[in-house]
This record gives sequence, structure tokens and C-alpha cells, in this order.
Amino acid sequence: MKQTLLILGVLLGAAQLVMAEPYSVDYSKSKVEFSGMHAGNAFTGMFKEWKSDIDFNFDAPEESQLNATFQLESAETGSAMYDGTLPTADWFDVSNTPEGTFKSTSIQEVGAGQYQADGILTLKGKALPVSFPFTILTTKESGEKKYYSVNAEFSLNRLDYGIGEKSDPSLEWVDNKIVIKLQIIAH
Repeated sequence: MKQTLLILGVLLGAAQLVMAEPYSVDYSKSKVEFSGMHAGNAFTGMFKEWKSDIDFNFDAPEESQLNATFQLESAETGSAMYDGTLPTADWFDVSNTPEGTFKSTSIQEVGAGQYQADGILTLKGKALPVSFPFTILTTKESGEKKYYSVNAEFSLNRLDYGIGEKSDPSLEWVDNKIVIKLQIIAH
């Protein structure tokens, strides 16, 4: 019986070593941006309200989880025309789908400090798979805390999510390719 308890204790201890750790995001230093082209001119915006849950294990990235929720009505570009259009039914449809989400399904290390995330991005009620590379760098250490910078950039096709499909289905005004850029500072 003692041997069984000892083996169980060792196994539980080993399981704790490979469990992912939750990280706290510093939202004042982090951002989620989007950009694209409208009528031949570049535009950039950001989501002002979002939340991310990061449970990460550097020794076993496959045990990690990255999840995010962002309030679509918080999208701002600095242009009154764009900011007035984005919440409408044809674009983000915030009255029916106020949130967008990302939930990781797989995380793999692909190089030193370089990872690949696969997951499901949901916008306007459409849940589609996305994959993107990201990097994690140690930015500073303060006492026992290590601060990390998580950076990613990937693109998606807006029409795949039904964004602007009624007012601009032929891509005459807004390009289909929208670039998402993440910069997250966490400890």
C-alpha cells in the first residue's frame, strides 16, 4: 500500500511539473490591432476591450491554452466613418454578435521562442479554423516575476466571416485580406 501511495505521489508530482501555468496580461501595455486597405488607402484599428486567458508551459507547449474574447463594439480606427460602419449588421453586427473569440486547439514549438497556434476564431457567429505563428520573448525580470512579450501577426479573409458581404461583396472598396496583429505583455 505504501509503495502504491508513493508511486501515485510521484505521478501526481510529475503531472504538476508539466501543467501549464496561468499568466496575467498587462492590458495597459498590450494590444490587438487590425489593418487592411479601403479604396487604396491603408487603415489600422484596435480593439479597446478584450480579455485573454493564457495557460502556458514552456517545457510542454502542447499542454498550453490560449483563449481570447474581444468586444467587437470596442473596435476603433480613429475615423468617424469607419467607426460608425464597423458596428452595423453588415460588418461586425454587434447587436447580434457582440463578442469575437479565439480558442486554441493546439500549440506547438517550432523553434527557439517560436510557436504555432491552431484554433477556432469566431466572428459574426461563424467559427473557422485559423493557424498563426507567434514568438515569446522575455522582456524583463522584476523580483520573482518574469515578463514576456507574445507577438503574432496573421491575416484572415473578411468575406469568410460575412464581414461586409452585402455592401462590398466584390471587394471594390475594402480588400478581403485583414491583418491581425497581437502584442501581449504578460507575467
